[in-house]
Amino acid sequence: MRAWSGRLGFPLAIALAVGVSPAVTLTWNQALAETADSQETLEGPHSLVGSYLAGRMARDQNEAGQAAAFYLGALQHDPGNALLLEQAFLMEAMEGVTPAANKLAEQLIAADPQYRTAHLFLGLRDFKAGSFKTAEQHFRAASTGPIGELTGSMAIAWVRMAERDGSGALAQLEAPKQADWAQFYLRYHHALIADLAGRKSESRNSFDKVFQQDPKALRTTLAFARSAAHAGDAKLARRVISEHIEKSQGDSHPLLRTLAAEIASGAKSERLITTPAEGLAEAFYGLGEALIGEGAVSAGVLYMQMALSVAPEHEFALAALANAHESNKRYDDALAIYGKIPKDSALALPVEIRRAYNFNSLERADEAKQTLETLLARIKASGTDASAGASAAAPTASAPESAKTKPAIAASTSSNDGLPLALGSKGDEVVQLQDKLRALGYNNVGADGLFGETTRRALQAFQKKNKLESDGMAGRDTLASIYGSDAPSAIATSATAPMPAPQTAAFTPGDQLQVLDALGSIQRSRKLFAEAVETYTQALALIPKLDKRHWPYFYARGTSYERLKNWPAAESDLKKALELAPGEPLVLNYLGYSWIDQGLNLKDGMNLIEKAVALKPDDGYIVDSLGWAHFKLGNYRDAVRYLERSVELRPDDPILNDHLGDALWKTGREREAHFQWDQALTLNPEPEDAAKIKAKLADGLVIDPPVRAGSLSPDAAAPTGAAQPSAPAEPAVVQ
Repeated sequence: MRAWSGRLGFPLAIALAVGVSPAVTLTWNQALAETADSQETLEGPHSLVGSYLAGRMARDQNEAGQAAAFYLGALQHDPGNALLLEQAFLMEAMEGVTPAANKLAEQLIAADPQYRTAHLFLGLRDFKAGSFKTAEQHFRAASTGPIGELTGSMAIAWVRMAERDGSGALAQLEAPKQADWAQFYLRYHHALIADLAGRKSESRNSFDKVFQQDPKALRTTLAFARSAAHAGDAKLARRVISEHIEKSQGDSHPLLRTLAAEIASGAKSERLITTPAEGLAEAFYGLGEALIGEGAVSAGVLYMQMALSVAPEHEFALAALANAHESNKRYDDALAIYGKIPKDSALALPVEIRRAYNFNSLERADEAKQTLETLLARIKASGTDASAGASAAAPTASAPESAKTKPAIAASTSSNDGLPLALGSKGDEVVQLQDKLRALGYNNVGADGLFGETTRRALQAFQKKNKLESDGMAGRDTLASIYGSDAPSAIATSATAPMPAPQTAAFTPGDQLQVLDALGSIQRSRKLFAEAVETYTQALALIPKLDKRHWPYFYARGTSYERLKNWPAAESDLKKALELAPGEPLVLNYLGYSWIDQGLNLKDGMNLIEKAVALKPDDGYIVDSLGWAHFKLGNYRDAVRYLERSVELRPDDPILNDHLGDALWKTGREREAHFQWDQALTLNPEPEDAAKIKAKLADGLVIDPPVRAGSLSPDAAAPTGAAQPSAPAEPAVVQ
């Protein structure tokens, strides 16, 4: 779900700077040399070696929890082994910021005081406990290397804000000077902090620079628009939302539609970030999301877990973490994370779509279908007449972040919407309550403006001491007892103020299109091509005016028609997709190959495929199409050249290896052909393809003559096989 937010390109080399310290890492031979000589220690399933190897295997399979357990088991045999300690910490840390991870972090720092990730974990621990000085020390110790300096600068700035030092926080973001890509993040957090510090013009200037740098980034757009709306500048908020939609060339995100509904209703809009704790979480979320997007998934997961440690309900961080689990094929874990996002969240629609894809990946196709059909029913029940391009308010799908209602939990605003201050509350009243509790001797309470577990426990202790109901919530009686006659007016009335009616955002035709597209994709993946045609026909009927964005629907329906052997309908859709997106490699490849496979429009077909390869020269499937087109035309030497390249790019695909074997056979390289066919059999081809490969291994290649022999200069001297009927080959992949 990076679609969770837009982002700048993030240098992949930065991932190398995340937290692994060479001073800690030892080779395994060194580690063994330092262990006891006991044979029992080194052998057996629960031995040092057995636990270590099991940990490595679990780590390589992205099972971080199991890997952590095995490494911890190995540590019991060799407690001083730095390699085991490091791996145990990293695996434990990828599962969350837990007491066990923090304990391992302390041990790591004792072994290597410069271990960055461990310092970050301990800095977050101390921040949550209100120990801001030690938190800053840990964040400063982690400020080495490009990403370390950036992370440390933002983290320390939010620590300063928790200490109510707005000037110090902003100064922290000015130095040291960072590269251009890092300036985006520094400016963004400068805008957030200046806004909270009441420096309106300074905040507006920073937000504007960030927005101009990347107007398609959802998260920063949302922050800018909410800041403007909170300040009463509805015109600016609407302009920011409109420009984002225009630049993104798509429908507006539900969160932006929610904000627009709030503005239209005249309701008070809250900032995106309202407390230092949320700001700190935002810093780790932003960097983690960028790392995951650049392929540094493990490093990104660590950052996402750190974000969630201070803001457990950060929905974007939850969605990004689930997306990272999907990248690692941990579909059950992804589903569990998605389950933490409330059903009434504005992210509900993309989350439900992702859940359906995960069910499909787990071979739970019925649940995938049911998830999407339920979502479609909700959209239709909302009154959205998508076919006419109209929309109406959805009753539950898109409740705004600032208006979610949960029992006994205030959600936002300075008055906490009239609810008692309780777990999850935030804002100035929480800061005042925390200050008062600290003055009363509850020194573990932070002053970060977020009502967390530590604040709740302190409040319960106060209630017990004063013989009040010990519910951990600051209602009228508890507040009166804490403040006496000095209670601020906003707090004194917080338990009785009326709750504002939440604003809702409407579903749009684009929402329905997204769901139908997901359903069609799953149907195609399961070779339910007739059902997919019906689904994409429904989707296309919802589009009042076609433009470039809509080419995938014609492409998907066209490929489904082709698999149903309805070529006239397939050709019509593929041509329409090409008309809408003339430079789209998938369309160029599929249409060009299909023409050549049927002996139609040979020169035009080859031109389309060559253009596709020029656009995506490292796509193994498209290169395979060019090689197989040459094969079908009898250009066997050229076929071998391109098919060898396609196998280099995608060595694990059975169809590509099979194609190369065929081309090698036709150029007289029969031994090499047998090798490629053998290789294809080891890659789990479809049963029908496996039977054909086994027949070729037994009897050699028997194939039709080239398409229109002599066309496009086929190899005159290439060996030929006897002409036998054969089914037309299919493109290597349908995407």
